[in-house]
Amino acid sequence: MRKYFVTGFYLLVIGGILLLGGILMGANRSVIWDHGFKVAQVKNETYPLDDFKNIYVEGRDANVSIKFGDRYKIHIDGDRSQAPTYKVKDGTLTVLGSTRKGRVGVDVLGREKITITIPMNKTLDNVNLKTANSKISISDVTINNLIKTAKDMDYDADLELNDVTIHNVDKLSLYNAELEMKNSNITNLSLTGSAYSEVESENTTLKNANINLDQSNMDIESSNIDSLKAFVNHGKVEISKTTLMNKNKVRILNKGRFTGEKLTVDGLKLNTDKGIVRYFDKSYGTSFENKTDETNLLDVKATKGTITIK
Repeated sequence: MRKYFVTGFYLLVIGGILLLGGILMGANRSVIWDHGFKVAQVKNETYPLDDFKNIYVEGRDANVSIKFGDRYKIHIDGDRSQAPTYKVKDGTLTVLGSTRKGRVGVDVLGREKITITIPMNKTLDNVNLKTANSKISISDVTINNLIKTAKDMDYDADLELNDVTIHNVDKLSLYNAELEMKNSNITNLSLTGSAYSEVESENTTLKNANINLDQSNMDIESSNIDSLKAFVNHGKVEISKTTLMNKNKVRILNKGRFTGEKLTVDGLKLNTDKGIVRYFDKSYGTSFENKTDETNLLDVKATKGTITIK
């Protein structure tokens, strides 16, 4: 018995050395089980597409990028046996992930990468993303309607928005996931986040945003906020170097907290039931209000949390 164990151990070591050597020599680095051990075949190809106004993506374990370029096209980089399918029909590009099951493996190449390109100055009417265990990046495009939902609640997808204009975000859900918004203009955002999700905004304009967070956080920096409604349970909200326009309401439930720094706003209405309100290093007990009749107002109310303005 010991002889078989020793032999198996040496074979494992030799196999590891051969695998490492193959990687260093630039060989294919993916080994999968698909009704037997197989070396994955890499697909790295670009295909032209007919014109489209809508995008629907459904799948998992992929990096998806939507950006502007010279023409309509799709680029797929990854395991050929797991490559997604795609088609353009009635003005909609549909991308579906592989449905093959029973596949496990060792893959140091990483997940599949899908890049969708549209020509500059073209607008997308609808983008619907239903993904899991993925990363999605959208940059330099204009979208009329965006929807993002989780295909698998245990493995949601992170979303990055860079230099985009989005007129309506009808539904954007996060479950232990991240949303990053940079240099963008986003209107009518309807967002729910839970299970330690993170929402970050930098140099972005948010108008008519309705945000609900549970055990999740929001960080807004160097942005413009117009008519925000935020409800946060067991989380923290940080807003800094930001201009607030019209009525902005933030509700902090349980032991969450709010911090505002270097804000541009005309009026403040800050109240907490069992916490403390601090305004520029001075404690005001449970309430501080100033110019509450102003058009541009920040209204923050907490139950047990601390509200700090500095």
